[in-house]
Amino acid sequence: MMRPWALLFLFLFLRPFAVSAQTHLRKPFIDKLQAIGDIDSAKRYADSLTGIAKTQNDKLFEAKVLFTLSYKYYKKGLERVALDYAHQAGKVASPADSTTYVQTQTMIAWMLSRNGDTQGGLKTAFAILRETEKHGWKTLRIDCKVCIADLFRPVHNIANSVKFSQQAADEALTLRDTGRYISALSMVAYGYGDMRGKNDAESDQYLAKAVTYLQQLLAKPFADKLGTFQKINLMGNLGTFYEGLEKYDEAEAILNKALALATEQKFLTLQKHDLNQLMSLNVKRKHFDKAVAYANQVLALQSEANSSRPLQLNVYKEATKAYAGARDFEKAYKYSEKARVLNDSMLADGQSKATAELDKKYQNDKQLLLAANRNTLLKQERNFIILIAVILLISGAIVYRWYVLKKQKEAKLLAEENRQLARLDNLKSKFLANVSHELKTPLTLIMGPAQQLLDGSVTPVQQQSNLLTIGRNSKKLLGIVNELLDIGKLEAGNHSLRLAPVNLQSLVRLIYQSFASAAEYKNITYTLTANIDEGLFVSIDKDKFEKIANNFISNAIKFTPAYKSVNVVATFGKGMLVFSVEDNGNGIYPDDLPYVFDRYYQGKQDEKVAEGGTGIGLSIAKEFAELMGGRIEVANRWGEGALFTAHIPLAEVIVTQSEIPVAISAVAKPAYTAFASEVRPLILLAEDHAEMSAYISSVLGPYYDTLVASNGKHALQLLETSAQLPALIVSDAMMPEMNGFELLEKLKADQRYYHIPVIMLTALTDNQNRIRALNIGVDDYLAKPFVAEELLARTANLLNNASGRATVGITDAEDAAESAQMDAADNSGLENKPTSNSPADLVWLAGLEETVRQFIGTTDLNLAMLSYEMAISERQLFRRIKSITGLTPNKYIRTIRLQIAREAIDSGKYRTMAEIAYLAGFETPAYFSKLFKEHYGRDISGLL
Repeated sequence: MMRPWALLFLFLFLRPFAVSAQTHLRKPFIDKLQAIGDIDSAKRYADSLTGIAKTQNDKLFEAKVLFTLSYKYYKKGLERVALDYAHQAGKVASPADSTTYVQTQTMIAWMLSRNGDTQGGLKTAFAILRETEKHGWKTLRIDCKVCIADLFRPVHNIANSVKFSQQAADEALTLRDTGRYISALSMVAYGYGDMRGKNDAESDQYLAKAVTYLQQLLAKPFADKLGTFQKINLMGNLGTFYEGLEKYDEAEAILNKALALATEQKFLTLQKHDLNQLMSLNVKRKHFDKAVAYANQVLALQSEANSSRPLQLNVYKEATKAYAGARDFEKAYKYSEKARVLNDSMLADGQSKATAELDKKYQNDKQLLLAANRNTLLKQERNFIILIAVILLISGAIVYRWYVLKKQKEAKLLAEENRQLARLDNLKSKFLANVSHELKTPLTLIMGPAQQLLDGSVTPVQQQSNLLTIGRNSKKLLGIVNELLDIGKLEAGNHSLRLAPVNLQSLVRLIYQSFASAAEYKNITYTLTANIDEGLFVSIDKDKFEKIANNFISNAIKFTPAYKSVNVVATFGKGMLVFSVEDNGNGIYPDDLPYVFDRYYQGKQDEKVAEGGTGIGLSIAKEFAELMGGRIEVANRWGEGALFTAHIPLAEVIVTQSEIPVAISAVAKPAYTAFASEVRPLILLAEDHAEMSAYISSVLGPYYDTLVASNGKHALQLLETSAQLPALIVSDAMMPEMNGFELLEKLKADQRYYHIPVIMLTALTDNQNRIRALNIGVDDYLAKPFVAEELLARTANLLNNASGRATVGITDAEDAAESAQMDAADNSGLENKPTSNSPADLVWLAGLEETVRQFIGTTDLNLAMLSYEMAISERQLFRRIKSITGLTPNKYIRTIRLQIAREAIDSGKYRTMAEIAYLAGFETPAYFSKLFKEHYGRDISGLL
């Protein structure tokens, strides 16, 4: 039984992890609350979450929900409601969730200040600042200082505001926290914007400094890090500072832009600020009619009860000036009185000179008006009643008209929505029909010639022609599938550039030559003009450029009639590749031209001139060009042809001789018939697709006996009933009843089968599935479509390793000497070692592999170094590696190096043979490529 003190220690040790896990589980609910745009819907959802939190006594979650709702109310301009929810969050917040705890207190401080209690806000902010210093919460301390800097501004303590904001910016810079650095630097700008110098010139200097800071934050790289609310806020303040510098045009432009964004996002506080500044700007310009229009908007936007008191006071002051300038003294007086009532501490000694003059003018005009119309008071009252009645009638008519127009607008919107849905449905149907057609054509050209070959009704010449047709259309099918996959990746945002040094002229010529036979078949004059230096190497994503160029050329050949021409031109200068393809077909119908780069679009005239495609090729080409920083242009001559041009910026690179990919043609094909035994090894194949299993059997059949299972469950049944255990298992991943991953788990958990090597052969090529298989214990992982030679090479390697032979691959004198030396030191040899490995052996081997990987960059890693790291003698280490893997230590280390090299290729981070060779610890790229060919049965140049 565990002692009580041990239980207490376990509870204290695991509690932080439990809190962290619980917070992680609650995060989706907070994310959903943040994403709800409508404040009433957000309130209802938050109430349901707080109810759950109270039921489960989860105060941390309750505090996070209440704070999130408080912040949403603040952004909507309901600042008193925001203060109320911040107070509620503060009652249940705890230092256990330091972020919510601090954010809640700073929100309370901010809302107190914006509701007129700046002193209470500063008291709260300084209290939480001391808490962050006490607990060492460095990032949260920055938030507190930004808050304090902002609270000093309403009380005109600008020196302290700048001091605290500058401290926060310096600390954020030290921590490399970009988001907090932006917040702090914006507060520094606001401080400088509020400063007033001894004279106008000095004040302008401070304003100019504030403008510089805000312009810096609104430009890259900071602009990409800004939230929508923060960006609009910065834009509005920048407009205020422009106004202070009397740059009225710039101020009006950016304020209008900020107002449009704030209105779109329904940020009432920011709308009110921007409208107020536009009103102030037009007052200064003496455009009083525009100022009054903005005044009407801002005064109608939000009630005083829900507004920031300092902002509301400023609105009243500016409205007073606007109405006065428009000579509407009654309203001017009204809003000057509201300003006085709202903050009589600021106006306790009387109105400002402007307000006094307005009041005097208003009172004089009122007396004159009463004196002139004293005798017509009854008439005015009668007219007033009539006017009210007319206004009510007009209002009723306007409301009725508005209702009718609203219904008409809704009907139009509904009709437009239905039209768009019908258009999308039509595009979808047309796209599916085009894809079906594109797939059926090559399938027909595969199935037809294949059937002829099966029937034996063709001559040897026709046989060769049929095989070429089958191969060509198989590649076309693969191209269509890859095109569809590219669209999926583009829509998911998963495409990224994989740059590598490439000889540009060789690449262009290779792409050009790949279409020469197609042009010759159609009797098209096909030319290339390449003004590119032969020795020029550039850093380029070769695959994406090939897809752009291939799309241009294949379209040109498709739409060009026989005996016409297709001209390819490639030039490079000033860091820009210009690649163009011109055809002499019918060109693009003028009505189709605006839509040629739209995804899934099919030109109405295409059917008249050539067979259409899927409608996605040009869309992919355009998006790939833009991903590479370039653009695509089209010049069209209806009835004469079209010219497509790609402009792609490329950086020149200097490439050493060792980095140039080496053609590996002299490497001998692996000896797949290396087994001298009369009984051929048995391979169990688990594959649910009948034709695929037949094809794999035909690849393995000349060298091995095969046993075929239709799924994982069937494979286990065959293992139970078979008189001979297979030497190797090849399994697909996706199968009915029991898939490949489940089969792999069963095999590795069974003492009878865990030693059998397994190759996972599947179309699931993503890293997640590959890593899953490797974690279960797969011995090799091969993706479809696969090369037969690679499957044979990997099969031979695994079988030879399992049988303890070192005959597959390249004979290494160092290995032979090592083996002879150890055999001489140990006369018992390895003949009596078991052929299967225990789980303990596999665990030990995993530790050894981890050790080898730690030193893999060292080219001289040897048995002595490994024996020292593993705390075992060299002789024992040699014997144990040999007994478990069938390899000498040198060959085992080499195998790990090759695995690391393949992982590096699959990761896409490395694009040259030299990089991968040195990463894996090989001395020369040439030697590495030779070993790679022997181990995997494929040239490394074909994988880069």
